[in-house]
Amino acid sequence: MRKATLLLLLTFCNFIFASNTTTTSNIDSDSSIQIIRLNYTAPNSASRELLLAFTSDNAATDGVDYGYDATVSSPFNNDLNWLIEDNRYVIQGVGAFDNNKQYLFGLYNEFSGEATIEITSLEDFDTDIDIYIYDALLNTYTSVKDTAYTVTLDAENYTDRFYIAFNQSEENTTDETTDDDNTTADEDSNTDEDSDDATSEEDTTDSTEDTNTDLGLKIKYLKGLNQLKISVKNNNTISSVIVYNNKGAVLKTKQNINAKKTNIRLNRRNKRLILHITTNTKTIIKQIVLPRRD
Repeated sequence: MRKATLLLLLTFCNFIFASNTTTTSNIDSDSSIQIIRLNYTAPNSASRELLLAFTSDNAATDGVDYGYDATVSSPFNNDLNWLIEDNRYVIQGVGAFDNNKQYLFGLYNEFSGEATIEITSLEDFDTDIDIYIYDALLNTYTSVKDTAYTVTLDAENYTDRFYIAFNQSEENTTDETTDDDNTTADEDSNTDEDSDDATSEEDTTDSTEDTNTDLGLKIKYLKGLNQLKISVKNNNTISSVIVYNNKGAVLKTKQNINAKKTNIRLNRRNKRLILHITTNTKTIIKQIVLPRRD
């Protein structure tokens, strides 16, 4: 491994990762600069240190700022970087700290497995702050202030999924059903392309109802048919549904539904699913846990 040494606040910040090097960031020595240092460990055990610096006088911006941002000169297949204007950085300088802002990671995986992000230090913060990793796919916020964030990922690149955040958005609508939520399936006839008239197995279901929106969204799992039944009320209609597994892989996509209800036949058995349900007014993200099949 080759070490790239960057002058920052009259200290040396080392970024060690594979055989990677970076350009130099000339952030001036100034006690008004607040710093968050993170360490990333990839599934192949390679390590990367990242730095996020806040300038209280807004000397830097959320875009590219000469002397405040340090690029990745030789991108690698297993890495975590800041993404600024679609380019990869290991140091990102921004304006004054704003807990409503989020900053995007680019996470690159050549191997499947567990990846870990942890906060290694906070510097020059006068007040206590919260720090989260926001997963845009699962719509979850995980605190990393005192505990490392660990996620199991497939071998692919994630350039629009993970962010560092400083509060939990009130629009987080992720819910989970449990194995104890069994109800009887609706007797409505299915008319969409995923309908299945087979009724040889008992159609017991798990259901969840969205009480936080005006959609009247209801999701039921038809055990016997291995289908999801999704419906909305009032003046809402379902436009599309995308079903992911808990690793972010797409299991099923159904577009151009334009109806108040639809059935989604599951191709394989995954206990934990993430649903992106788009209606004529909004997109809702639901995380559900299917019951055991007898």
